[in-house]
Amino acid sequence: MALKVNISATVGFCAGVQNAVKKAQTAAQKFGRVAMLGDIVHNEKVIRELTDLGVEVVQNLDQIEPTVPVLFRSHGTPRSIWDEAHQRGLRIIDATCPLVRKIHNEVQMLAKEGRQVIIIGDKNHEEVSGIASQISDPIIVSSPEETERLPKMKKIGVVAQSTQMIENVSAIVAILAAKTDDLRFMNTICRPTRQRQEQIRELALANDVMLVVGSKNSANTRRLAEIAKKLNTNTYHIENAEQINPDWFINKTSVGVATGASTPVEVVEEVVKKITNFD
Repeated sequence: MALKVNISATVGFCAGVQNAVKKAQTAAQKFGRVAMLGDIVHNEKVIRELTDLGVEVVQNLDQIEPTVPVLFRSHGTPRSIWDEAHQRGLRIIDATCPLVRKIHNEVQMLAKEGRQVIIIGDKNHEEVSGIASQISDPIIVSSPEETERLPKMKKIGVVAQSTQMIENVSAIVAILAAKTDDLRFMNTICRPTRQRQEQIRELALANDVMLVVGSKNSANTRRLAEIAKKLNTNTYHIENAEQINPDWFINKTSVGVATGASTPVEVVEEVVKKITNFD
């Protein structure tokens, strides 16, 4: 029996990643050389292709020549880096995802209301660092257990990293609600993330095998794999078609394929092509 391949309704780049990659490509064509402060998106294939166009990855502003424009990544950039770039007179190409920029505005508004701002997210993630830099003394929590240890507070304002799992955010907000009489929660999980999480739940339950395609460095891809693994033990997080093991499909009749928001659609096509060749 042929192996049936079911692809998630939403695959490939999200709009924010697509916009960032397009800005990087356009800048490379215009200026010839562009400095990219960290990886613009979390996908090795995309970074290699941009490097070939003349986009050089740097880790700090000291590595950038004054005449070379700097590209700020889709995840957002700390305010201190913005300030330093302006002081140096660098040409800035802002590839920040509009939805991430919206979170920056939300935390500033919550802080102006006199609230203790709590950010739900991964402490070492670039997006969370950028959000936290917008205000003074935010609290970052990543789990319900960590949240339980917080003291009671008079007024709380809450935002979430855009790629957080809905269940984790809901659990944390419920705990915070018991620690204050005045809580304001801004649901900043982006719609593409919510859609992909909903779709992968359906796929994981409906198929014998589940493949989640995307970089191991991608937070949103890792979360998709985590969701799928809880529902289907035959879930595999792969970065490309070369990592597929034919043994995964022995005595299986269907496979679901989903991707993170920074996975190029051509990688999905390569994965599907390899799977269909097993028939």
